[in-house]
Amino acid sequence: MTNETPDLPPEPAPAPPPPASPGTMIREAREQARLSIDDMAAHTKLARPTLEALERDDYQSLLEPVYVRGYYRKCAKVLEMDEERLIAAYNARVAPRTPEAPAKLRLASGTELGSTSRLPVSMAVLAAVVAVIVCAFIWFARDDRQAYPPASAVLEEVPLSAVQPTVEPPAAEMATPPEPLATPDATLVPAPTPEVAAAPPGSLRLRFTQDSWVRIDDVAGRVLLSGLRTAGTVETIQGQAPLSVFLGNAPGTEVEYEGRVVNISAFTRDNNTARFTLPLP
Repeated sequence: MTNETPDLPPEPAPAPPPPASPGTMIREAREQARLSIDDMAAHTKLARPTLEALERDDYQSLLEPVYVRGYYRKCAKVLEMDEERLIAAYNARVAPRTPEAPAKLRLASGTELGSTSRLPVSMAVLAAVVAVIVCAFIWFARDDRQAYPPASAVLEEVPLSAVQPTVEPPAAEMATPPEPLATPDATLVPAPTPEVAAAPPGSLRLRFTQDSWVRIDDVAGRVLLSGLRTAGTVETIQGQAPLSVFLGNAPGTEVEYEGRVVNISAFTRDNNTARFTLPLP
C-alpha cells in the first residue's frame, strides 16, 4: 500500500502593486524636470504650502475637491503629464460624499410628512455647508494673493529728472555743424570692407551637452519651446524679444543669441538651474 500526497492548490498570484499616488507622481515629474518647489509656484501661480500639500497627498490641508482638481490640472500642464491619469488617481483616494436625507416636515393641515425633530439638524448641516463654501473662497483668494506679489512690491520710484521736460536751446544759440571735409581724390577712397551676415534678430540657438529641461517664452507670453531635451540635441528658434529663458541644467546647455555666445554662469543657481532674459541688459 502506497501513500500518495494529495495535490495542493496553486498559490495565488501576488497582487499587483498599488498605483502611485498623485502626490508621488507630481514630485517625481518635478524632480525629473529639475524644478524646485519655488519654480513650480512661479509657473503654476500656486502658493508653496499648497504645492507641498499636493505632493504629501495631504487632502485635509487642501480645499474642496473641485479646487484640488484645478490644482492638479495646472501641475499637469507645466510638467507635461497625463492630466486625466493624475485626476483619476486623486478620485480613487477621495470618497464621494453621501447626500443628506431631506428633512421631514409637518403640514399646516396636520398631515405629518415626517418627524419634525430632524429639522434643526438639517438647518445645522445647511449652515455648515455655507460656512465651508465661504472658507473655501477665502482660502482660494489667499492662495492667489500669495502667488501674485502686490503691485506696490514691483513698482519703482521714478526720479524727478525722468519726468521733467527737456529744454532745447534757441535756434540762434545752436552751433553751426561743421562742413564735411572734401575728399581730394575720390579714386583714393578705399572700398568698404564686406561684413559677415549677422544672425536674424531674436534668433536663439541652444546646444544641449547633457539632458536638461528648457522653457522659453516670448514677449507676448507665448511658449516657444518647452520640455526635456536629451544630450546632443540642438534647438534653433526665433521670437519677439525680450525672451524669457529657464534651464533645468544650465551647465549642460550652450546658448547663442543672435550669433553670439551668451555666458550664463552668472545666472546659474546652486541647483544648476538658470533663469534669465535675452537680450541681456
